[in-house]
Amino acid sequence: MELFEVGRGYPSVASVNLSAIARNLAVLRAASPTTIQMAIVKANAYGHGLIPVALASLKAGAQWLGVAQLAEALELRAGLDEAGIARKDAPIFAWISATGADFTAAIEADIDLSVSWTWVLDEICAAARAMCRPA
Repeated sequence: MELFEVGRGYPSVASVNLSAIARNLAVLRAASPTTIQMAIVKANAYGHGLIPVALASLKAGAQWLGVAQLAEALELRAGLDEAGIARKDAPIFAWISATGADFTAAIEADIDLSVSWTWVLDEICAAARAMCRPA
């Protein structure tokens, strides 16, 4: 059993069983074997540890990682890069963007972005044009 502890130094600690996360993903995979699997790791993997849960999910066969906020996506990408995970093997999707978000950093980090409003599309396109790179 592979455990990861969150909250050290606090009165309570959550012991996260990364093997259980992997088993849960395997159950979902068995129920829908041809479906692309995205592990949602937003909000620090719901308080369970962003990088450890993301790595366990990828190891268990998840093909995508999803976060809500761009800042989470950038933190996740940096952690995966540090862990030596190739970007092609760990696509990241961020689905909420704030006005003035750093879309240049997102494009540089190979983050897939949701477009929920025309202003988001305008800002992403402007960043991509400035970089001479597709987003």
